[in-house]
Amino acid sequence: MRSHSLATALALGALLLGPRVARAEPLVSLTQPGPWSGVSGLIGYGARLWFVNSVKLADHNSADVWSYDPAAGEARYERHLFSQDAGDPAVAGGLLYWPFANGRFSTGHGEYLVTNGREWQWCVLPAGEVFHVHAMAANGGALYAATSAWHAGLQRSDDEGATWQAIYDHPMPPRRVSRITTFAALDGALYAGLTTYGRIGVSLLKVADDTLRPTTGWPWGESVTTLAAYRGWLYGVNRNGDESAVWRTRGTAAERVTALDGEPIRALAAGPDALWAIGARQGRGTLWRSPDGVTWRAAQRFPSAEPLALAVYAGRVYVGTRGPGERGTLWGPRPPAPVDPPVPPRPLPPLPHRLAPAVDDALAVLDRVLKDPTSYEGSAARLRAAVAPLALNGLAEVGPTLVQRLGGPFPDAQVRLFGGALTAPAAKVARWYLLWAIALGGRERIPPALLAEPWTARPNRAEKYVEAAPGAAWAVAQLGQADEETLAALVARLDVADQPLWLVGDFVGALTALTGQRFGYDVAAWQRWWSGRQSAGR
Repeated sequence: MRSHSLATALALGALLLGPRVARAEPLVSLTQPGPWSGVSGLIGYGARLWFVNSVKLADHNSADVWSYDPAAGEARYERHLFSQDAGDPAVAGGLLYWPFANGRFSTGHGEYLVTNGREWQWCVLPAGEVFHVHAMAANGGALYAATSAWHAGLQRSDDEGATWQAIYDHPMPPRRVSRITTFAALDGALYAGLTTYGRIGVSLLKVADDTLRPTTGWPWGESVTTLAAYRGWLYGVNRNGDESAVWRTRGTAAERVTALDGEPIRALAAGPDALWAIGARQGRGTLWRSPDGVTWRAAQRFPSAEPLALAVYAGRVYVGTRGPGERGTLWGPRPPAPVDPPVPPRPLPPLPHRLAPAVDDALAVLDRVLKDPTSYEGSAARLRAAVAPLALNGLAEVGPTLVQRLGGPFPDAQVRLFGGALTAPAAKVARWYLLWAIALGGRERIPPALLAEPWTARPNRAEKYVEAAPGAAWAVAQLGQADEETLAALVARLDVADQPLWLVGDFVGALTALTGQRFGYDVAAWQRWWSGRQSAGR
């Protein structure tokens, strides 16, 4: 009896302390959170593994943040991103940062969320023209954001995001596009993987002297798509056309890791005793393991799931996949499994410093722009430029004036957006950007009637829309607008016929942020909760 108690105590102690060795035990399906087909963005933060459930590798308005407790084997819905997907997240200063890979308001400013695990804050990069924030990273006390509009860019903050400085813009010929999509640190230096879409060069860049420079000895190619540092080496996948290969460098000379030749490696991750890789083919893939980075063996096959993401957390390896079936899946060790210590509680950082325009002058400019049909030409660039100073100023008196302008007047004109993929009335376009500005200001009330507007938009190839209902849902969540009329309008939209499922996700996200309930896409659970709340007289 005593020996059994001792064994139990030892097992419990091992679970709580967490062995720091990544064992090659078979991974099992841990959760299929649904409803989306992919799980990616895996990152350890505190005593939980965090990830995104979305539709990967396609324009689609789905991006939900979830977390998983390896000790209890329990997953929970955390937050909805108003983005077509999430970029690669980062932990910095005890906080977790989630970049918007393709923010749906499309204002020309980069966006990200930051959380301490309980509270969430929406932030905007005020500098530069930005459509995407592909990844974030922390290094040397600084926070970095990989941004892009047409060209890859890098921004840095030395004060947890209160201020940002654009330190790099990748030179490209006209009509050529570039991106930075991955980071890793080696020997105190930060490296970035560049994608140039058809232009050959050195795609592994190193942050030095407030800019990015090509890494000496790295082979030429079109992109470096994933990076990981392990035992004094930096590993990356170098792509050139249809060919890809794993290379490694110590910062000067580089050498090819030939053992993985012919395997389409999608991600790398370093553990304390092994370097891991996932190879992905259409609908299937393989998890690979190497103790030295040179010799590799297959650790597990995924015959009916395509690996998308890889992480080592608390000494155990986890994989996110597309499928099986139409459900994204998180794979890992059978629970209970070790966890890292909880994150000590700390407040969220200050919002990025706001602009301070003369409000009366800025409103006068906005009024002229709202009425002028030419303001909506060229993807409504003039309109966005007029709204932005009012959105970013942080002054309390601005919100009510912007709400008043939701009713117009607007010109009777059709606007072509997103390269002609979407044509919409000027009134809808104006309201879309006004909702963004009101939500960012954080001090006003959105008319709940906007949440109830019927969905009449036709699908378009970019999956971009400027209907009021989704924008209003995101706005009320940011404003903390949790009155009964608003909540009733959100619950009523959950089971409306003939609306896309991703639109339901916008209402689910708003309800979660406003109520703290975590029912995800379980519409019946939301309806039972609402009925019980009404019966209790709330």
